[in-house]
Amino acid sequence: MADQFQAYEEAEPDPLLADFVKRFWRFSNPTASDKPYTILPDGYFDLIVKVRDKTIVSVSLFGLCSKELAVSVPAYTTVLGVCFKPLAADYILHQPIADILNGTKILLNNFWGVDAMPLNNFENWTAQITDRMLLELRKNTPVDTRRQAIFTLLFESNGMLTVKELADKLCWNSRQINRYFTDRFGLSVKAYGNVLRCFAAYTHIRAGNLFPTADFYDQSHFIKEIKKHTGVRPGALYQNENDRFLQFSTLPDA
Repeated sequence: MADQFQAYEEAEPDPLLADFVKRFWRFSNPTASDKPYTILPDGYFDLIVKVRDKTIVSVSLFGLCSKELAVSVPAYTTVLGVCFKPLAADYILHQPIADILNGTKILLNNFWGVDAMPLNNFENWTAQITDRMLLELRKNTPVDTRRQAIFTLLFESNGMLTVKELADKLCWNSRQINRYFTDRFGLSVKAYGNVLRCFAAYTHIRAGNLFPTADFYDQSHFIKEIKKHTGVRPGALYQNENDRFLQFSTLPDA
């Protein structure tokens, strides 16, 4: 990992948030220049808090991605993030995120009271924003077990289950499942599954394995799907010139 990613750190969520939060993360750009990166689709969405001189610059919600997106971390700026699992849209954010597929929504700087949180202490910040999310979670009726189960199945299978297979396992109509996905998240179950499948392949690519796993039909299909979601062929992703692909650079070693 490049030296600049020594400024990156993660924290695991409270077990009570395990179905809703993948991780907390923090990334700093201490240089005098803005740093351009490319975000890859990974099946999650993020709350982003940009901080400079211990003051919030902006708060935004970054939706699910189905393709690569260019972003920039401004000079002398720290970015704090909550990486959400899709179920958080219903039970933590209380809103669909279909309208920000491959996009962002600017929020107020005092959203969830983040402006009063300890922005210069990552551990304390994660503790306080965890308390706020647990409060939001308690506002809901019990979590729909079918919605909970569908994401468990999709994550465990790396998106390889079809909507029919999911419907059969959950006793939930295929049309209703697809309507839930398109209404809440802006993409079909199949499209979301393809994102998870490609994301699972990134770790293999990072290790230098540029050939398909069993999740892809053949080499041509593998290259086509990786390029569709990242904009480049597997070889270019592996090279990751200038640490362009942010999530790729921060993946754990295989």
